[in-house]
Amino acid sequence: MTSLPENFIAVFAWLAGACFCGIVPLGIAAILFFSTRKRGQVESSVGAAKKTTIATLQPGLGLVRLQGVIAPQSNAIDGAAENALVYHRLKVEFYDNDSEDSGWKGVTEKAHGIPFQLDDGSGTVWVNPEGLDRHLLGNPILADENQAQAACILLGISTKMRVGPLRFWLLELRAGQTLTVVGNVVQGQNGLEIMRAQGQPLIVSPLLGQALDARITTQKKSSLTGTLIFGIPGALFLLCGLGGALYALIRVLLAK
Repeated sequence: MTSLPENFIAVFAWLAGACFCGIVPLGIAAILFFSTRKRGQVESSVGAAKKTTIATLQPGLGLVRLQGVIAPQSNAIDGAAENALVYHRLKVEFYDNDSEDSGWKGVTEKAHGIPFQLDDGSGTVWVNPEGLDRHLLGNPILADENQAQAACILLGISTKMRVGPLRFWLLELRAGQTLTVVGNVVQGQNGLEIMRAQGQPLIVSPLLGQALDARITTQKKSSLTGTLIFGIPGALFLLCGLGGALYALIRVLLAK
């Protein structure tokens, strides 16, 4: 006959298995579920945004969608007015050889942006990038040594944070670049301004026309697929683990 301590060990083993094989994937699935929900809200908001021109903007229009070019700017983060840097994001990764899960891993990520003017040919409007949707900023480039060093200086990032190989993913928005902007119109100190309103997205993206809508839909579908991939097995493992623990506990009680 199996001893009571061994039966208790079986109960705890089943519970541990349920936690590791069930709760962990379910936790990942929950994160992906909220991401799916968020992307769905962004998709609905962008679809409902009013496509208009800068000349017709006025406060109270709600969410608007514009397409234009970043105008030259003298008070830029860096660069001459015609090549003014108005927003940049840098992600630093290092290559980890010391763990079983070796590969490139993130060290830090920083971003900085300043208000800039968007010109669509009918007029200009200020765009405040604070709180923008970073998932729609486009694809970063793998920065070379000079680009990485300049970005680190501007963002206050130390390159001596790790010993070993580092790589730098850089994303920049500069004057002359064509953008899609989705946001709310408000009356600012310097005139009309596009900015993020509470509960609404702010999109500043190099993706134009249907490419932006397609990217949002793809992001939503990817998150939904991940939710199912982690959620269904996680639920099954959790149920199996709890069932096994219950069976082992019943054996303990019957053995007394």
